Amino acid sequence: MTTHTVDIHRPVEDVFAVLTNVEMTGRWYPAKVEEWWTSPPPHGVGSTRRARTWVMGRAMENDAVVTAFDPPRLAAMKGLSPNTPFQVTLTFAPVDGGTRVVVDSAFHLTGAMRLVGPLFIPAYERGWAKGMLRLKAMMESGELRSEATAGNDPAANPDAH
Repeated sequence: MTTHTVDIHRPVEDVFAVLTNVEMTGRWYPAKVEEWWTSPPPHGVGSTRRARTWVMGRAMENDAVVTAFDPPRLAAMKGLSPNTPFQVTLTFAPVDGGTRVVVDSAFHLTGAMRLVGPLFIPAYERGWAKGMLRLKAMMESGELRSEATAGNDPAANPDAH
């Protein structure tokens, strides 16, 4: 398991909303990725999503299911596709001036993936590390915020009165 921690100077509800909206992942995650919900709203435990990523120039898709959803404290997702047997847990805690996000991710490789997986997992983990820093910068500058707070927060939208 790998853990990434970042403090973001934004309200916990806003950070939770951005990180649990899979359709926003491509904006902050550094690798080329598209994600979309495959189940209707409202999204929570049991909701499913599909992701398309590009590895060595080839598009690959995988499916996942939300296994925990406790706004604004906890969210978890588990990969359903044999080529992506992952588990990611996001925990959110208010800290002075913002939100602490802890990302725990693990792969459960079996069969041939035990041989191939170690070639790709380090890049995935670096993506989380870089992505958390990018998310922090984007959210703190107001470039990226949840749909619920867009336009309602003077700190995130300095032009709003």
